[in-house]
Amino acid sequence: PWKALAVTSPAKYFIAHIHFFILCFRILSNIDLLANPCAHKPISNPTMNLDIEAGANVPPIKVYPDKFADQVVLVTGGAQGIGAVTAELFGAQGAQLVLLDIQEEKLRKEVALIEAAGRKAAYQICDITNETSVQNAVDWVISTFHKIDILANIAGIYPSADITETSTEMYRRTMSLNVDGTFFLTRAIIPHMRRAGYGRIIHTSSTTTQEPEKGQVAYVTSKAAVVGLVRATSNEAGAGVTVNAVMPGLIKTDVVWSLGVQPDGSHPLFD
Repeated sequence: PWKALAVTSPAKYFIAHIHFFILCFRILSNIDLLANPCAHKPISNPTMNLDIEAGANVPPIKVYPDKFADQVVLVTGGAQGIGAVTAELFGAQGAQLVLLDIQEEKLRKEVALIEAAGRKAAYQICDITNETSVQNAVDWVISTFHKIDILANIAGIYPSADITETSTEMYRRTMSLNVDGTFFLTRAIIPHMRRAGYGRIIHTSSTTTQEPEKGQVAYVTSKAAVVGLVRATSNEAGAGVTVNAVMPGLIKTDVVWSLGVQPDGSHPLFD
């Protein structure tokens, strides 16, 4: 299974702990673990497989098996990485999952993994840069499950290049996936949440909007735009509907790990 790693960062990097990232999703999804601590019996999540930094003493993640019972949770980027782990955690708490991604084979494997653990999951092939593809996916979810309670929008790309080496194609691709996709999803889902009087929309920005590094011009621009979209949309989302963003730092996913590898096999981002 996918693994996440919490590491000690160099001074110039803020690296978010994967548990903190997941905690943000819990809070923004309206999981109140303290309001009634006797209402749910926590269990350790069987699908999580974390590589933990040497010397760390991180308590196990606890999940509440009925917390999201009867709720439909849409997860973009659900075929791998943070999206897959997020889906697994929602599934372990009773949610009906719908995973969106463009990688069908990986989606099938992830759904099979979730179902093998006794959870409920479905998937749709969806290119979130295409508004028709987004609308078709949302329409399918509504026709099949009749509602969407939570959107966890994880899909995105992380290009790295000096601004003079950032092609127009790379820039537009980054903005299309990280910003246009966020807009298309929000616009398609909010009407259904407004009618229901309830909904949680959670997008993904980045700590790099506050502490950018060299080579991140396109990426930081896109993630700053996500913050603006979230702030503006939250003012008009409707009664019972919230729109928020989590802002993780560097997290070891397969994609980020492969992007940072040097010719000698080292990974300086994680040293």
